[in-house]
Amino acid sequence: MRVMVCCLSTVGVFALGASVHAQAVESGQPSTEERAEAYHAFIEGRSHESAGDTDAAVASYTRAAQLDPTASDIWAELAGLYARRSEAELAIEAATAALEREPDNLEAHRILGLVYAARVGARTGGDEADLDRAIEHLERARKPLSPDPALYLTLGRLYLTTENPDQAIAILTEVIEAEPQFADALALLAQAHESKGDWDEASAVYERAVLVGPQRARYRRQLANALINADQPQRALEVLRDLVGFRPDDAAAWFTLSGLEFQQRNPGEAERAVRRVIELEPEGLRGPYLLTQILAAQSRYQELTEVLGPIIERAALANVDPNQVASLLQRLGAAHEQLGDHDAAIRALSSARDLSPSDLGVQAQLAQTYIAAQRFDEAGEVVDQAKLQRPDNLMLSRLEAMTLSAQGEVGDAVEVLKGALEQHQEQPAAHVALANLYSEHDQVDDAVEVLRDAETQFPNNTQVLFQLGAVLERGQRYPQAEAAFRRVLEREPDDAQTLNYLGYMLAERNERLDESVELIQRALELDPDNGSYLDSLGWAYFKKDELDLAETALRRAGDQLLRNSVVQDHLADLLFKIERYAEAVTAWERALAGDRDGVDVSGIERKLGDARARLRR
Repeated sequence: MRVMVCCLSTVGVFALGASVHAQAVESGQPSTEERAEAYHAFIEGRSHESAGDTDAAVASYTRAAQLDPTASDIWAELAGLYARRSEAELAIEAATAALEREPDNLEAHRILGLVYAARVGARTGGDEADLDRAIEHLERARKPLSPDPALYLTLGRLYLTTENPDQAIAILTEVIEAEPQFADALALLAQAHESKGDWDEASAVYERAVLVGPQRARYRRQLANALINADQPQRALEVLRDLVGFRPDDAAAWFTLSGLEFQQRNPGEAERAVRRVIELEPEGLRGPYLLTQILAAQSRYQELTEVLGPIIERAALANVDPNQVASLLQRLGAAHEQLGDHDAAIRALSSARDLSPSDLGVQAQLAQTYIAAQRFDEAGEVVDQAKLQRPDNLMLSRLEAMTLSAQGEVGDAVEVLKGALEQHQEQPAAHVALANLYSEHDQVDDAVEVLRDAETQFPNNTQVLFQLGAVLERGQRYPQAEAAFRRVLEREPDDAQTLNYLGYMLAERNERLDESVELIQRALELDPDNGSYLDSLGWAYFKKDELDLAETALRRAGDQLLRNSVVQDHLADLLFKIERYAEAVTAWERALAGDRDGVDVSGIERKLGDARARLRR
């Protein structure tokens, strides 16, 4: 008989057992001899399974069920065997049969819960009801006095899936109290606290997970992320630096470390870490992409173009999402623009537009580059095409006005922005755009009126107040400008843009130079590599006649902002004063070749001539 049953398929064995069982139930309870023989077959099944012969084990359990059809434990054992063989449907049928005989059979509930949970996790064959079934059966299988770690971990994970973190925390805390060294349960408990936004508690629990599972890099990365969200970036850096120390080939850890070093304004350490990522992932894109961010923040535009070229080629060959490639091309275009190569910038941005034709950011950047290159007709074409899709877009209206203004059609530009303001009264940027246009064309009173109205409408918007200060400064209304900037700083003492602007304004006027330096230094503490702020600081030191300090700051600014005519003029003034005439000539030549924005071109030409004459003596 045993040989015949073993030759049947698994499904056939189950069907046969179920059929015989149904007949036996109708006939009453098994005899003492049948119970004894059923017990013997049950033990035999366990022996077969221990030996690895699961087919024979199925046959023995089925025979035991035939002999004692009322015994739920036999069906529960058979369900467990089917589950271990990854035969989910048969496991469900057997466990259900066990519960028909004993509704509170813990093992049957455990098997059903785990099988349904596995189907939910695998997303194969499961449905919405499987999640509820899994939770229901696992709850009924719980043993509070001696919790099953796998069951409790699965149940906790399911509660997180259903967005019930409090229930997950209760379940996981229970199993951790029984097994304090259960690292996976600790990590899952930390995730439950994360889902509630309790980052301090999550960090503390991840710390425990790291202590009991010190070699698991995943726990350390999760701990670092929790510490970042708990506003403990320095502690997160310590964790990540320690991780890459004992896992030097962990590219993910290096990548996370680089991003955090970058956020903490440690560009040298960020670059070192990301270059390690590139070594470990020579064909990858995430490392080079992060490197471009680091280089851009330091205004290392030539290096940026050298890095981006191969990345873009590799991305195209790898069939990367066209929108992602377009984003890389945007960054390349911005770098070329900073280097003064308008043609290269336009080529990059045109390619980006071909890849992502409806991307407003690409269209706007391309139009601005055409304007910078004084190719106004092409800028207008880009804006007109974009406005066909977004006729009421404020950014496009601003670009249209910029194009008209650059062509001398100031009245038309004003009308465009007035119309935009009527449509976008609720947006501070619409008020600021019109005010800036007035200011650029020396219509200071009109600009101030627009911004005063905006200040009334947006009393808490410091950007409106900052622009008011900038307009007043350009109109040489310095006391009023300073008052506006001071009001910004009363509300936002760490507004770096305002600190720098006010400090530079004082330096330009040779007023309160010590305070000027202090204000600009505060701005640089917030943004240490900002070339404009470095220029302001150098210029303030120049005005104080502290030329060594001035040289350090102005050289850094000049290296970053090669096309900024004001920055190059400041550097040249300093170099001329310390009698480095050849370098002064080079800097003034760069000033004349640069954007020429905000400088006296004829004055620079005179100074350049004087420097050249000094060289000939």
